[in-house]
Order: sequence, then C-alpha cells, then structure tokens
Amino acid sequence: MAAKPTREFRIAGACWTVRFSAEAAAVMNSHRQYRWHQKETVGQLFCPDLTSPAICITEATVLTRIKSSRTSVSFDPNEAEQQRISRLGEGLYCVGLWHTHAEGTPNPSRTDENLAADHALTAQSVLNGLCFVIVGTAASETGWYVSVHDGRNFHVAQPVQ
Repeated sequence: MAAKPTREFRIAGACWTVRFSAEAAAVMNSHRQYRWHQKETVGQLFCPDLTSPAICITEATVLTRIKSSRTSVSFDPNEAEQQRISRLGEGLYCVGLWHTHAEGTPNPSRTDENLAADHALTAQSVLNGLCFVIVGTAASETGWYVSVHDGRNFHVAQPVQ
C-alpha cells in the first residue's frame, strides 16, 4: 500500500502534480544541512507510474558522495545507473535528482542548472522533463525548491494548497 503523500507541487498551467510520499520526504529531510560542518547530500527520485496525473515519488535514494563540501557535491554516475537498473527491476522509474543546500530557501546554482540540463537531455527518450529538488533548511514547503527541467529551462513547481 502506497504511503499517503505529504507534499504535492504543481507547475503553473500543468494538468499534473508531483507528490512525495512520507518516506521519500523523510529521507530527503533527514539530510538537511542545519550545522555549518554538514556537507551536501545527493540522491535520485523514483516513482512507480509515469502515466498518472499525480506523479508520486515513492522513493528517494542517497548516492555515495565522491566529493562534497558545504556548497557542492558530486556522485559516481555508475552508482546512479546501478540504482536505476535495480529499481527498474522493482517497477520503479527514475524521474529525477535531489540534493541539499545550506540555505533556508534554496535556489539552483549554475552547476545545478548544468547538471539538471545534462540529465534531462539524456532522459528525453523516456521523460519530458527531469524532476529536480533542492532541500534547504527552512521548514515546510518553503525549504524545498521543486522544479522540472526540460533540457533548456527549469519550470518551478509551487505547493498545492
């Protein structure tokens, strides 16, 4: 049984939403950078159904950090691919990436823009856009930057009321 979604977001004008299960949200929130010495964390987002009007992220994974500081993180693309292959065998599709920022209300950096564009373009044969989430330190939805990148631009999603 799928967990009740705790957070739901919509891009203006879209007929679909992105929902996050309590478990996925808990994984991402558990890596928030509340202290000055905490480093960024990164992972992937998985969902079981790409055709629903509510794309429900049921799993957020954590990738091993290759290099990490308070303001940047890199990961092994081979590990990311292995996670995708493993989850696909379980009926889960990778629809995006998430990582943390050490700011209350996060915004993507130029590095984030390049990463999102690269992954969105690579996934174009199966996805119209890549979900890209940045988890900041502020409470509630204001501490999350949720967007979809189409290979050229971010399309920012807002919390559904």
